Amino acid sequence: MKKTERTLTRDQWATLILGLALFFGLIIRLFPGLQARFPLNDGGMFLSMIRDLRANGFLLPQFTSYNFADIPFAYPPFGFYVAAFLSLLGIPELETLRWLPALVNFASIPAFYLLANVLLKDRPRAAVAAMIFALVPSSYGWQIMGGGLTRSLGLLFIILALYAVYRMFERGTWIFVLLSILFGALAVLSHPEAGLATASACALFWLAFGRTWRGTEQAVLVALGVAALTTPWWGSVLSMHGTAPFLSVLHSGAYTPNPILGMLEELTSLDIWLIPFRVLFVLGLSWALWQKKFFVPMWFLMPYLVEPRSAAAFAYLPACILAAWFLTDALPAFRGWLRKRKGRAVPASDFTQSQRFGMGLFGLLLFWTLFSVFYDFALINTSLVPPAPQALMDWVRVNTPEGSRFVLVTGEPVMTDPLQEWFPALAERRSQTTLQGFEWTLNGQFFPRLGQLLKVQDCPSVTCVDDWSRATDLPYDYLLVKRNQETHPLWDSLEPGGCEIVYEDTEYAVCAR
Repeated sequence: MKKTERTLTRDQWATLILGLALFFGLIIRLFPGLQARFPLNDGGMFLSMIRDLRANGFLLPQFTSYNFADIPFAYPPFGFYVAAFLSLLGIPELETLRWLPALVNFASIPAFYLLANVLLKDRPRAAVAAMIFALVPSSYGWQIMGGGLTRSLGLLFIILALYAVYRMFERGTWIFVLLSILFGALAVLSHPEAGLATASACALFWLAFGRTWRGTEQAVLVALGVAALTTPWWGSVLSMHGTAPFLSVLHSGAYTPNPILGMLEELTSLDIWLIPFRVLFVLGLSWALWQKKFFVPMWFLMPYLVEPRSAAAFAYLPACILAAWFLTDALPAFRGWLRKRKGRAVPASDFTQSQRFGMGLFGLLLFWTLFSVFYDFALINTSLVPPAPQALMDWVRVNTPEGSRFVLVTGEPVMTDPLQEWFPALAERRSQTTLQGFEWTLNGQFFPRLGQLLKVQDCPSVTCVDDWSRATDLPYDYLLVKRNQETHPLWDSLEPGGCEIVYEDTEYAVCAR
């Protein structure tokens, strides 16, 4: 008796690919936090802001206690409210910063599938796009760190807002008007750049899908509704500080005179973690332009024109759709063209029914999963893995006078050095070399201050640190040095330079001036 071969329907095929994407996507998002045993990379300022919110009875404080620097509590607060409420349930703030960003970012995978499905009108193509979104490091690297508490929420709500806006223009029902307002407001309340990215993307969606009287009226209602729901936040900030914090933060972005050139430089940078994805994206972009499908390429370009600083995070959404287009449309078309050139028959086929396509896609899925596991180890190295850093900061909090000022020399880039950010929150002392939070106060002096802080990281002696302190008018009481190759000369100069060592272990030394 001949055995029949069972094939999956298109919907079953899409469900399988989406299920694999969710399974492996969850693993690669949880693995770094599990291994690090501490929030990845940043999040120290957010820890202070969560505690400030609780201490102020869940009302927005005027300033955050972080680094004792009178930094306005102007950051969009939704993530802080979530973490503060979870702390009322007994979940420690550090555990929330360790796990919640990864879980929220994981929720972005099915949300992105919903968005891709309504745009592509095809479940299998949407599943391939979701697979790419789930597994390429761009979708989760910065999102699952401690500071991803706000970044992950911002990304999730921009995806849901665009899905609701598209459905609103497509169907015109009030439920999607209300959902558009809700998700749009939550995007604004989650991250400073997510609000601008959401507004610009929604404007593009209106140009493409909503240019009717009904669509325009609904778009205006959504804009007014989002403004109304977010008023308690921005209204409070304006009443306490005026426009100064918002104007100041505009100076903290590394903007370029030509955003298109900036985009091209980013796409051609030799980032080993993104090269395979960028190849697929560029091929998919070329295919879309060849087919005169301009909406998704315009969506990709939009963030670079509106908010270049974080453009890559938001441009990644349409980039995944373009990469999926190459795999599901361009690649089968090219294969058919080759067969036709060789004089072979070109049978009508569906990529979901092609065994070669399925095996190739599964191989790509495994490749990206393995690739992301290696990337996860790089993420673990960005964390303050216990116990040495935590023991150091506990000692500082207990054994140094309140109001003490520290200079931290670690030999690492200031804005991506986890010790610089976590020190003010966990040691509860002022760090003169921590820049986080000053984007709300320094205005045009943000990058000059960054340059100053980078210089002290190269100091080879205590005398150099003293000269830097006087030149920058940033006095200090204690010098904290991390032992590594970059700081070895400074470490050796501590006692000869008249700096009394009051704490020392295998990784850190603290000396008093």
